Amino acid sequence: MPAIDERLQELVGQATEQLTRRWELAEAQLTAVLQDSIDTECDLNDPDRVKVAASRIKSKGRIAEKIQRRIKNREIEPPQTIEEVQNSIFDIIGARIICKTLRDVDLAAKAVTAAYGPQLEQLGDPKDYIRNPKPSGYRSVHYLLRITVDDGNGPVQVPCEVQVRTMMQDAWGELTHENSYKSGDVALPGLFLDLSRHMADLMDQVDQLALTLAEASESIMTQMAVHNEFPLIDPDSGNHRPALESGKVYLGRVLTTGRNYALVLVDQFRGLLGASEVKRCLGLENFVEVSDYVLPGDSLQVRILEHDPARDRLLLEPADPEDLRRRHGRRRTSS
Repeated sequence: MPAIDERLQELVGQATEQLTRRWELAEAQLTAVLQDSIDTECDLNDPDRVKVAASRIKSKGRIAEKIQRRIKNREIEPPQTIEEVQNSIFDIIGARIICKTLRDVDLAAKAVTAAYGPQLEQLGDPKDYIRNPKPSGYRSVHYLLRITVDDGNGPVQVPCEVQVRTMMQDAWGELTHENSYKSGDVALPGLFLDLSRHMADLMDQVDQLALTLAEASESIMTQMAVHNEFPLIDPDSGNHRPALESGKVYLGRVLTTGRNYALVLVDQFRGLLGASEVKRCLGLENFVEVSDYVLPGDSLQVRILEHDPARDRLLLEPADPEDLRRRHGRRRTSS
């Protein structure tokens, strides 16, 4: 990073000295407002699914670096007062919400937006780097906000940023030292970026697996607890039925669906139909959401990929790609 302009450095120093108390109030208030909204809106049995895990006030050096970069890019004019220093960047205050799985990111979004009001104001649309990762592999959703606090001289507004990410996405940031390439003036070796992207992709696969596991587990427990229709077969009872024949086509009934899977009842066994199997059946390369093709209550022809009754494991694939395409086309037309 080039040396910081002396005038800017001096002004940022003055702002830090005189406004730190205000920023501390804003940091505490932002954390409290967000956590209260999470507790109210998410109604979670497991509080670790979504939580405010960290917050910070940007350091003097990082404030100066970011302002100088924005000046260089002609995004802003050089600040002339300490108030202009504060408002020259959007993340003087930062908070991080960590989620267990990708589905919890949507819960966090609900909590953030529910917190909007006289005290917390949105500045622009969220930036979704989970659906649109950065070239480095960075994944997170950014909310640019402004919080109002009373610093003893009346109400004042402080810009802040809230990042929402999964545990895996947060671990990637820690392992790759994401701060080391936030500056556009730092040219990192290609190998570093390639490895960072590869690690991010691997962690995204873990996120997808965790999401599928959580949704499948929840659906199975719901079926067992609420309907009690499909009791688990005790592998030690000696009464379990023989496995379904691999490669054979059966008519199943869809119990529940999600982005990445459908839970299908086949001859009184529960099986998983994954997004990768739907994508392969249709000959597609892009990501597909299973719920775009099948809905709870649908009858569906499926082929057995693997069945192990002793482990209660049944993996399925669609048997009729044309049927899937027709379903998808009808749903798009009706919507």
